[in-house]
Formats: sequence, structure tokens, C-alpha cells
Amino acid sequence: MQVARAGSLSRASTMLNVAQSALSRQLMKLEDELGVALLVRHGRGVRLTRAGTTFLEHAHAVLLQIDQMPGAVRSPDSSFAGHIVLGVPPVAGLRIAPSVVVELRKRWPQASVQVREGISSSLEEWLLDRRLDIAVLYNPPPLDGIALAPILHERMVVAGPPAKRGEAVAETIRWRELAGLSLILPSLPHSNRRLIEQAAIQNGARLNVAFEVDSVSMTKAMVKRGLGATILAYAAVAAEAKRGELTLRSIERPPLISTVSIGMPRERQPTWLAEELLALVREVIAQSVADGDWPGAKIIGDYVR
Repeated sequence: MQVARAGSLSRASTMLNVAQSALSRQLMKLEDELGVALLVRHGRGVRLTRAGTTFLEHAHAVLLQIDQMPGAVRSPDSSFAGHIVLGVPPVAGLRIAPSVVVELRKRWPQASVQVREGISSSLEEWLLDRRLDIAVLYNPPPLDGIALAPILHERMVVAGPPAKRGEAVAETIRWRELAGLSLILPSLPHSNRRLIEQAAIQNGARLNVAFEVDSVSMTKAMVKRGLGATILAYAAVAAEAKRGELTLRSIERPPLISTVSIGMPRERQPTWLAEELLALVREVIAQSVADGDWPGAKIIGDYVR
């Protein structure tokens, strides 16, 4: 860098108080390592080649970062800057993502977060492809490339159309009774469909799937119109049931339990910001359950705050 400023090896050696021969050897060694010429020698001194100019620009940037490093290390956490990508499924995302983003902005205003929405099978694929740093997943299968931390359980219920005037609706339903229902379920490999199909096989129940619909909101709209029943987490239909738009029946003997987990890529060392976001997502989920904003959910032991 000093050679480029001085325009000659002799002047640079004087300014640096280094022998010109030693400086020349170091320059030749650097050029050999890079495999390119950094300087062109001429009668009045030296000038940078195109590669030398590029190298000098990058060297300036590296030295600037090194100069700024002590201040960045000593400064408070709020000055931390970074980028993180969080994946959420539609229903859980509406419940937790706004709080996560608000709190992230409070704690680390210089950091940025991208929120991507998708069904759990898509989120699993994006984690494996390293397109996500963290994801909230429903009933994920064991995958070699994803580290999973189960955080809560929630009960699943059968949601049907609103009851007609004077109609009595049972509060529970058994697995063998599901065969008599026209069901509206998501298509495979949707996480809810995987869970329901596996439980049905284990309990000897045959399912009558009339429609396959991946959207939760569209499924609920179809159920309200009397096109069938569906199986969803209680939290996803609690508000509609309270308004009398849907009827709910708990599945019994045995109950159907959904597990919500947090996933991260297994083979990559998490960044500092990823570790902080992981803790924040846990806090927000636990607080949502504690406040009653996630009805029917129960935090798994280790994450009770």
C-alpha cells in the first residue's frame, strides 16, 4: 500500500525504514501467492496494475474493518448489525412474528430480519437449503440436516359447520367415528396431514377425505359453508367457535396432539444473531401461551419461563 502511495520502491523503503531489497522480496512473494502482477515497473518508479488496484481497494476495506473492530467490541449490543431469516407457518406466524420483529428492533436496531411464510414441509426444505436461519415447524419428521427443539404441544380438534338451531353437538369424537365425516384436509406432505394420517393408521380409523385444501383460512371458510369438517389445532379455530361460526369436538381415546418445534440447520455453526433470535422466539412463544393468546397449548417443560 505504501509502495503504491510513494510511486517507487526506493521512496517507500525510506518512508517505511525498510531495506529496498527486503521490500522488493515481500512484494514478489505476495505476487507469487496471488498469481498476478500488482505493480508495473518503469523508469520513474512503479504503477498499479488493474489487479493491483482491486487488491488495494480490498486491502483498504479490510484495514478499515480492523480499525473499527475495537469500538464495535466495546460498544453496547444495540449497535450490533446483522441479517437473519426467520421462517414461520401461516397460523403461528400471525401469532408470534409481529412480536418477534418488534422486540428484535428494540434490542438490536441495527440488525435486520426477513420473515418468510410457508407450510412446515416448505420450511424444512428451506432450512436444508440454508435459505432460513431459524424456522417454527409443526410436527417435523427427524431430518439429518435440521436440529430440532420441541417447544410446545397443542391439542387437535374436529371443526364442523355451525350448529343448526336446536341441534345438539357432542363435545368429543372417537377415532372410529371419523369415518362418518367428509373431511377437508391439506394434501401431503403438509405437516397436519402427515400427523392425522399416521394417527388414523395407528388407531385403525379410515378417513374420508372429500377435499384437499392447503390453506387454513380457506379450509375454515369451506367448513362454515357446510362442505365438510376438518381437523385443526384448537388455537386455529377457537375464535370462530366462540363466535358460533364453527362447532368443535375434541378427539379422544387417544387425543391427537400436535408438536411445535424450532428448527435450525444442523451442520452450520449458528451466528450470534441466530442464537439471540432463537432465544427470542422461545420467549415470545412462551409468553403467548402464558398470556392465553395461544389457547389449547402447553409449553414443554424445559422452556417454561
